[in-house]
Amino acid sequence: MPICGKAWSPKCLVRYPKLAVCGADETASSEMNNHMTKFSLNHRGPGILLCLLAMGFGEDAAAQTSAPSGDRISLEGYTLDPETATHWKLPRELEEVSGLAMTVDNRLLAHNDERAIVFEIDYRSGSIVKSFQLSDTTFPVAGDFEGIAATDDRIYLVSSSGRLFEFREGSPGESVLFNVYATGVGRDCEIEGLTYDRSRRGLLLMCKDARSLNMQGKLSIYFWSVDRKQLSEDAGFVIPVREFSRHIKGRKFHPSGIERHPKSGNYYIVAARQASIAEMTPGGRVVAVRKLPAKWHRQVEGIAFAADGTLIVADEGAGRKGRLTLYPVSDRP
Repeated sequence: MPICGKAWSPKCLVRYPKLAVCGADETASSEMNNHMTKFSLNHRGPGILLCLLAMGFGEDAAAQTSAPSGDRISLEGYTLDPETATHWKLPRELEEVSGLAMTVDNRLLAHNDERAIVFEIDYRSGSIVKSFQLSDTTFPVAGDFEGIAATDDRIYLVSSSGRLFEFREGSPGESVLFNVYATGVGRDCEIEGLTYDRSRRGLLLMCKDARSLNMQGKLSIYFWSVDRKQLSEDAGFVIPVREFSRHIKGRKFHPSGIERHPKSGNYYIVAARQASIAEMTPGGRVVAVRKLPAKWHRQVEGIAFAADGTLIVADEGAGRKGRLTLYPVSDRP
């Protein structure tokens, strides 16, 4: 959607008031404003306020970052049938499994909530291949860790306060050093979910619970550049929660994990309390939301995709063993 001209909608508050959405008549503009929301992406200074059209803004950009249509797999391409899925009970060390991430060579990484220990899991058997910890002393770093992401040569953990821990992959039993980046987003919301968008070379930090009133009822996603090591002022978005909840006939949608699909380039978001999974374009349009089989998903926290498109989700044990579930892509036409 082009941005141009001096005629701008006063309901769409932008840092640069001479820039506005153009090409729409008054009626269309009024309709669009009903779906727009604002969001400051740089809380440490005068950031840019982006206006998102939740019903389709950015679809041109989404098409540019997605895979060719012949390679696309949508949420509808998964049956989410527990009878055709593979289920693994995880070792006790992962009773509180939280985030998942797939490496570039198709190895699955995971972490739990309270200690900065990273596990490699063989998702074909549910067993732990190795583990290593973040530490500058004897013991692993303690914290409330809510997401993991793997780039080409680095791994990131994010805390609920929005602190990013950057480190290299360790060998079995190794203690690795790390860098810490304070993103500043913790002042506005509690982070739960992290993913890497290779096409944009950035991390997406997803907000679960808003701390400020003007962000209530909205799902906010921040974009952090891995090259500049800071939040980007020209990326990230906010979507009204109702755009998710209306698909499952509810009023709430509490996100707990996010991942970029390797085939389509779309983002998939899981919600633990609603036992649901959503698909969203990089432009912010909610494509679909579906319920997960509640019997098999006590508290879904992590999500990842294998190279062939297999959907992998992790559930906390809630007093029992954690669980890993693999949903294959449907072979139905």
